[in-house]
Amino acid sequence: MLAIENVHDLEIARAASEQGSFSGAARVLGITQPAVSQSVARLERQLGVSLFDRQESGHAAFLTDAGAVLLAHAITALDELQGVVDDLGELKRDRHVTVGMPSTFVRHYFPQGLDALTSARHGHPVEIVLHDSDRLREELRLRRVDVGMLASADRGVAQPHATFSKVASHPLTVAVREADRPAGDALSVRGLARLQVPVVAFSGDRFLRLALDRYLAREGGRINVVAETDQLDMFYQLVLAGMGVGLSSGLVLGQAPGGIFLARALEDDLPVLNVFVFEDTVRAHGPERQALASISRQLFAAVRQREGRCLAD
Repeated sequence: MLAIENVHDLEIARAASEQGSFSGAARVLGITQPAVSQSVARLERQLGVSLFDRQESGHAAFLTDAGAVLLAHAITALDELQGVVDDLGELKRDRHVTVGMPSTFVRHYFPQGLDALTSARHGHPVEIVLHDSDRLREELRLRRVDVGMLASADRGVAQPHATFSKVASHPLTVAVREADRPAGDALSVRGLARLQVPVVAFSGDRFLRLALDRYLAREGGRINVVAETDQLDMFYQLVLAGMGVGLSSGLVLGQAPGGIFLARALEDDLPVLNVFVFEDTVRAHGPERQALASISRQLFAAVRQREGRCLAD
C-alpha cells in the first residue's frame, strides 16, 4: 500500500522546496503557514524520514537528502498525474478557459472592460482571474490558468508547458507634486537613492522595486521606502500629502491626477516592467485551442491599440 495518502501534500512540499521556506510556500499557494507545516509533518510521519532542515530563525527550510530523493520522484509523479487530468479534459468539450492578468493591466489595456474576453469562446465559457504576476506564474505552473498577461523585470520568462511573448516594456517613472516638478522633467533615481529621499511604492509591481534594489545595491545605494500600497488612489494621495516621491512603472501610474507630475528617470539602464502574453502549450493543443488562440489574439490587439505597437510582432 502506498505510504503517501494525500497527493496535495507533495505539491505543498514541492512549493516549500522551491520557495525555500514554509511561509513562502504558504504565500504562493494561498494557504496558511501552519497548514504547510502540518502537511510536511504528515508526509514525514507517513514516510518515516525528515524531509526539511528547519532553520532556527524559522524563516528558511532546506531539503534533507531524503527530501531531495522524494521531490526528485514527486515532481515527475505530479506532472504525470496532471497529464492524466489533462487527457481526461480532452474528453470534455465544454471545459471553461481561465484567463489571468494583474488588475493594473485591466485598467491600462482594457479601459472599456473585459466583455470581449469573457464571452463564451467556441463553446468554452471564459473565467477571468486577477492576480499579481508572481501568483500568476505559480497558477500557471499548477495548470490553473490557461492564457493571459503578466509582468516581470526579467527580459524573458521561461516555464515548462507554457510560452511567453514579450509585448511591451514600461520604464520606471517618478511621481512628484507639481510644485516639485524638476527643471528638466526628469529625475535621477540614483540621486534619490543616494540622498535617501522618502519613497512611496506601489506594491502591485513589487518585483520591479526589488530589481531596482538589487541594481542600486551594486553601487552601494538603496531606495528608502516609507509607505507602500496596492491602491493607486492612495498612492497618489500619499505623494500629494508630502510623504515622499512615488516610484513605479509608467504602465501602473498611467494618467496622473491634478497636482501630480510624472517625471521620467534620467538613467537609461534601470530595470523596466516587461509585459508578457502567456499560454499553456498543452491546453493550446486540446479542444480549447481555438478559444485560446482567439483570446491570445485579443490580448495582442489590446497591446497594439494601447501602445501603438507590439514587441512580439
